[in-house]
Amino acid sequence: MLRIPADHWLLALRTVLAAWLALFLSMRLDLYQPAWAIMAVMIVTLQPVMFTGGTPPIGIIIGRSMARLFGTLFGSIVGLVLIVMFGQQPMLYLLFAGAWLAFCLYWVMLEQDEHIGYVMMLSGYTSTLVSLTAIGTGVEDIWSVAQGRFSETALGIGCALLVHVAIAPRFGSRALPGALSEFLSKAATETLATLDAPRSREMRDTQLKMLLQRYQQFEKLRGLTRLETRRLSHFIPALDRFASDSLALLTAVRELETALDYLRECDDGERWLDALKRQAIPLLQAIEAAPDGKPSRRLVLNDLDWDEETVEPRTRARAELVRQRLGEVLGLLQHGRRLRNALEDPASAKVKTLPWSRRSRTTHNEHFVARYNAFRLFIAFELLGQFWIHSGWHSGYLAMMLLGVFTMLFAKAPDPAAVVYQFLWGSIAAVILGGILLFLVLPVINGFPLLAIAIGIPIAIGTLMTPYPRWSLVGMAGAITMMTLLNLHSTYTFSPTSYVNGGLASIIGTLASMFTYSLLRQRSPKDRINTLMSSYWRGLGRLLGERSLPNRARLESRLYDRLGRLIALGGSDKALREAVDLHAMALCVWRIRRLRDAVGPLHADIEAWLAQVGGQLTDRRQHDPAMWQTLADEAQTWLERLYHEARLPIATIGEFAMLKHLMRDAPGVELETRGQETQATSAPAAGEPGHAG
Repeated sequence: MLRIPADHWLLALRTVLAAWLALFLSMRLDLYQPAWAIMAVMIVTLQPVMFTGGTPPIGIIIGRSMARLFGTLFGSIVGLVLIVMFGQQPMLYLLFAGAWLAFCLYWVMLEQDEHIGYVMMLSGYTSTLVSLTAIGTGVEDIWSVAQGRFSETALGIGCALLVHVAIAPRFGSRALPGALSEFLSKAATETLATLDAPRSREMRDTQLKMLLQRYQQFEKLRGLTRLETRRLSHFIPALDRFASDSLALLTAVRELETALDYLRECDDGERWLDALKRQAIPLLQAIEAAPDGKPSRRLVLNDLDWDEETVEPRTRARAELVRQRLGEVLGLLQHGRRLRNALEDPASAKVKTLPWSRRSRTTHNEHFVARYNAFRLFIAFELLGQFWIHSGWHSGYLAMMLLGVFTMLFAKAPDPAAVVYQFLWGSIAAVILGGILLFLVLPVINGFPLLAIAIGIPIAIGTLMTPYPRWSLVGMAGAITMMTLLNLHSTYTFSPTSYVNGGLASIIGTLASMFTYSLLRQRSPKDRINTLMSSYWRGLGRLLGERSLPNRARLESRLYDRLGRLIALGGSDKALREAVDLHAMALCVWRIRRLRDAVGPLHADIEAWLAQVGGQLTDRRQHDPAMWQTLADEAQTWLERLYHEARLPIATIGEFAMLKHLMRDAPGVELETRGQETQATSAPAAGEPGHAG
């Protein structure tokens, strides 16, 4: 027997109470359609549950509620404009309503701010809900429909917020200090393991993904601080800054591994490594054991004390490179520890040392995916609209409404057709259950208490289903479809023909969404991952050839954005490692070019060589190991030349050594080689017609 946790029962209680309050107020105020208020309650409550698997933090509910309020307002205004301008011209209405939907979906696909994207999503499909409802029930009632849609949505949002705040609210931001502690402790553990002994590539990939998951948890909770608490509001710039610095920490740990591998190859490498360990290990162990401990004075690793006459230049460059990368890791960990301590003790003097300016974020936008989704939504909306108009099907506007809703809701899912398929079963179940409720239950009840009980039971069932991934979409679909079909202002009107037509239209609208996603398929997750990996190559090529240097924070924010997309699309551990390797190479090139003034007369030659490398990367679609071997040999030639330059900073030589090491590892080649093998297996066999090689 399935055991339902107490948290889920409490969630169902809150949802039912909020729905009852919305139903009572909307009927008491004689609003246009009380079911819309109940639908707003359920969407505000249940949609976040689908992603959290339980009671969502109050910050998520507040953010979604405010975004839904503004999105509904903008969508209602657009719906009014569409009817005023094209209410008597159905063909023009279809054209402009479909164009508005496509524009909003394009924005949703590109917008990385969750709340702004949600506003545009609501603006898109609310405009069609308002205008299509007016067309289906009478254009002369458009003002009542638009006003009712917004007022009842606002009422439902207010009821949901009130109940969730009043009854056992869950504040996600309270877990933020703990998430930051876990991230810092895991990063310190990973650094200690790297210093202790070499590890296999598979182990490094696994640990990198675990560290990234810790960071993502911190990043998710960080976004709640703006909405849930004022106590941490003055830390928001510092939290934003550390979110960017944490990306540098991920890459620094990866580069430290590479630098250590090559230092250990030197005969006396362990000697210089031991000198660095003695300084770093005590601090790393302290952060690992107590990331929330009192921050100490920033540790700056001492310069290595060597005799340049007896220590080989290669050893000195590699040891200095390890010292720089280890120092960067320690500095970022200490920065995080100061922030962690400040969150626990806002009155601490260390708070004044935190950064108070936010760093700009740069995202990687998949314009092709956004354009394609907008195109297929426009085509599906126009085709279904033509069928609706020319068939004279009165209830067809409901199918149009659900097509717009579902194509907007699930466009970002890796496989939206499968998601809508689950919604289809929920819609069918809701039509059957709604018919039983409307024609068998409601006619025999009298008064608000019995009506509330009759409505509350299916709401409770749908809420209890939503936290379970297998049933969440079915429960959500049932809630939306049932509230769309029920007319609580005419609960005792026996009109089975109208209900059957509406239920059939709901199912057809869901089928149309599923067919849209199935017939007009966008790029597969694998293809999108390949596109993301190609963007690293293009970015590296531009960095090698451009005259001006980009801001380092922009490089790091692009890394995070692409890594998040790789994980969302199901990228493997190797794909994540290749992405970090490519980013590490980009940062290495960035450092070399930043230190260009230190190389004196070699400046022009180095810039020309880097531009030549960038040209080779961008001219080739595949990057085979032979090419990387050639580039690594060229970097080795430069390194040997720099070893004999007088008074050249050892830091500059170390960066060239790191670049050579990264080139020797041939980042990205392994994945591209597998891609070539896959293409070879699908190529025409011998004797069949094919393209000449």
